[in-house]
Parts: sequence; C-alpha cells; structure tokens
Amino acid sequence: MIISELTDEAKKELAGYLRLPNFTADVNCPYFNNRRIRLRGALRVLVGKGSPEEISEEAKLFALREKIDLTALTNDALKKFLVGHRLGTDCSGFAYHLLEAEGLGKKLGNLKKHLHRPFIQNPLRKFLVWLRPIENTGVGTFSHETNSHEIKIEDIRAGDLIIMLKTGPKRDYNHVMVITSVEGESGSPNTIHYAHSFQWSKDGQYDHGVRTGRIEITDIKKPLLEAVWVEKNATGDNNETYTHAKNAEVLVLKRLNWFK
Repeated sequence: MIISELTDEAKKELAGYLRLPNFTADVNCPYFNNRRIRLRGALRVLVGKGSPEEISEEAKLFALREKIDLTALTNDALKKFLVGHRLGTDCSGFAYHLLEAEGLGKKLGNLKKHLHRPFIQNPLRKFLVWLRPIENTGVGTFSHETNSHEIKIEDIRAGDLIIMLKTGPKRDYNHVMVITSVEGESGSPNTIHYAHSFQWSKDGQYDHGVRTGRIEITDIKKPLLEAVWVEKNATGDNNETYTHAKNAEVLVLKRLNWFK
C-alpha cells in the first residue's frame, strides 16, 4: 500500500529524466559531474544541471550542427551521443529539478526563494548565486541545517532526501537521493523507493545516469544500513549505492524545511 508519493508535477519531471523527452529512442538521462571538467559560466545544461527538456533541446542543437538525425539513432547510439557531448545531470542537479517540481505541485512556489546559502557571505557572490541558483546548489546546500532537518525512518515520505557526506574512495564525494514513494501498512513504511543520478564503477562509459531503487525495511527500529538496498537487481556489496552509503562519514535522512 502506498502511503506517500510525489505530486503529479514531480512524477512528470522524474519520468522525463528516466526517459528523455522528444526522442524516438528510449534512454535515461546520463550522469555528468562538472567537477571533472570544471567549466565555468556555461549554460546549466552543459554543467550537469539541466532539466530533461533542456538536455533534449541541447542535444538537438548539437545534432543540427553535426548533421545527425537523432530520430535514426538506436537507444545505445543516442546514449553514446549524449555522453559524448557531456549532456547529463549530477545528483544535486537532478534533486533540484525534482524538488522544484514537487514544491510547485504542492503550491509552495519556487525552490530558490526558500534555499539559504550559509556558505556564501560576499554580496556579489550572493547576487551571482541568485542569478544561477541551480548551478550553485550542491549536496552541502541541501544538507545544511538552515535548509533541512533530520527525520526518522518511520516518518519518511516522498520528497525527503537520503544524504551521504564524505563517501567514495577518497572520502571527498557527497551524494543525494530523492524519495519518490513509500509503501507500508498502517502508516508504517516497509519499502522506500528512491531516484538519483549516479555512476557505479562497473557502469562503464555509458550505463549510468538517473535511475531508481528501493530500500526494503526489515525492522523499523534498525538503522537504514541494516535494511535491504536493491538497485539494478543488486543487493549487499554488489549494490554500489549501498556501499557508498555504508562508507559515508555521514548517512542521514532529511526533509527540506520548505516542506515542513
């Protein structure tokens, strides 16, 4: 039984990332993290912060210049085209657009009006962030106490966040996942469904991007890591999302203060 799910607006946004719109081929949005390239001042769609529509439109512009018929491409060929042109989203870009859609669906307005920027003091920098809010929103912004608060597993609902801080081989990577729905009985959750943009080490060059997974709760009183994490039919240490969560210095469930 579903006890919580995203608004229709957020569901539509998620569907666009899982199958990019306006293409004949069926592909999910690739993962792209600009910290590897470090482009500055570029369009947000070129730095891993684009919406599904922006990514699709930018792909069409590249194809037009290169005289490529995107409608003739297979699923694999289109994914290679997108990755080759660095079109995709990182985890926080994906989360921003999905949470923005959720807020609009709840009639709460735009996300940028409700996000605090505790790490930015310079007035000019604050102005630039106001102009480019999505490009300047990372996991640290979402996880800061001025923007979100910790919640218990039993209180989790769609739109909440699973946040990992200081994970990865070098403990220099942060990650955010968005809860898309919660199943349970008598109001008590037993399955948490989530979505995120991610790349496993075994994904290779192209098998990455926005995808979904679930966490099966065996005991509501036990920590989240003692639940069963399932993604791409993998569990335990075969599930790299789980291993990142297990290795994180901080693993926490949070809710935007905006959502109360």
